[in-house]
Amino acid sequence: MKRIFVLTLLTFVCFALYAQKEGGITVFGTIYKGDTIPMSYLEPVIVKGYISPLTPEEQRKYSKLIRNVKKTYPIAKDAQLLFNAYSSMIDKSQNEAQQNKIKKQAYTDVKNKFSDRSKSLSKEQAKLLSKLIYRQTGFSSYNLIKTFGGGVKATMAAATTKAMGINLKGTFDPQNNEEDRIIERIIYCIEAGKL
Repeated sequence: MKRIFVLTLLTFVCFALYAQKEGGITVFGTIYKGDTIPMSYLEPVIVKGYISPLTPEEQRKYSKLIRNVKKTYPIAKDAQLLFNAYSSMIDKSQNEAQQNKIKKQAYTDVKNKFSDRSKSLSKEQAKLLSKLIYRQTGFSSYNLIKTFGGGVKATMAAATTKAMGINLKGTFDPQNNEEDRIIERIIYCIEAGKL
């Protein structure tokens, strides 16, 4: 009985050693709760839902939105670049007087660069620009004016634009707002070169 047991054990050991031969593949792994799990990196995947055919009215509406995004998105990107440049200058400044000087210069630059471009915008495009500025900078237009121009200028600008139906305190939330979600898709298509 002992001989059969030893022979069986040796047979299993030989098969186990034979199964461990070299030349396999090497993969990355990670240890999770004491267990080694194979891991690999995949290219990002964009999941798109099925869009039902649009009615002629919806086609006109979305064509107009695409046109408006194409016109206002470059302005928002320029505003983001200017905001980032002046924010880093403010961070590097040594005292409050220097910060105030930089903020005043930033407000003047923004006013000079964007006043002509913003005057040519329609009411819908101005609303959209306010959303896109929030998307690009993470701050509402009101907060940016308040930061760089002061509270009085921000309040005056908010009151003026509110009379025209434009909210400078508006945000951009594609997770919970259907129009913002569509705008985000349009921006993705513009950046991908599809529009």
